[in-house]
Amino acid sequence: RQAQDERIVMEKSKGVADAQAALASSEVGVTIKGNLAAARKREADGESYYLENVGKAKGAEVRAIGEAKAAGYQKQVDALGQQATAVVNALQAIAESKTRLVPDVLVTGGGGGGAFEGLAGALIKAVQVNKLGAGSPSHVGEAAPASKSTSVTNGS
Repeated sequence: RQAQDERIVMEKSKGVADAQAALASSEVGVTIKGNLAAARKREADGESYYLENVGKAKGAEVRAIGEAKAAGYQKQVDALGQQATAVVNALQAIAESKTRLVPDVLVTGGGGGGAFEGLAGALIKAVQVNKLGAGSPSHVGEAAPASKSTSVTNGS
């Protein structure tokens, strides 16, 4: 019976020892997870700090550019007057937008020749395209460079 009791004590000790290894492993796992979470938090804090400061810098840049433009416009108004400044800036905006104000081919007539006038416009466009070296008349539907403009008027 004493041997059996000693064996029970030994098995208990062995079980506790086996559990100690698992407990130690678990504690190490918890420590690792805590370290990973802390690292992620620090990384997020750093990213947040970076984004906040970049945003402030961009805002300051936009503000400085806006204030410089406003000062420039005010000097234009002082020099040219309000209406002239508005015209100058409107024309500058149109020029920068590369908006076409005049068609490449303008075909007009005294009336009655609708299909003929359309055909004449297409023919003139084809000749213009070939003259510019853009290729075959298959390019008729494409826009020609803005530097060339053609006008055809039928006097009837």
